[in-house]
Amino acid sequence: MSNGSISVTPEELRRAAGAADAISQGLQAPIATAKRDIEAAGTAMKTWYIGPDMERVAHDWGMALDELCQRIGGGNPGSAASRLRRTADGHEFNEDVTAQSFQVR
Repeated sequence: MSNGSISVTPEELRRAAGAADAISQGLQAPIATAKRDIEAAGTAMKTWYIGPDMERVAHDWGMALDELCQRIGGGNPGSAASRLRRTADGHEFNEDVTAQSFQVR
């Protein structure tokens, strides 16, 4: 790689996809806890001036954090993990097609 080129194997892409899935799964419990805690705080302070703002923050951040998990991993076709797997599949397909073009017929 001294010439500045990049070489990534399909296996490395699939490992990266697996890591993205693991990160997404690992975030789910802490995110659920954070959402539950801020929602409880917002509810407890509902009559205070800041209560409605806390509820809004809980809702907005909860949605944003849930979307983050979906963008990182899982079965969502748009997730980083899914895109990495599709890239690995495309890489293998291109390699196979290229190899077949050099076979003697």
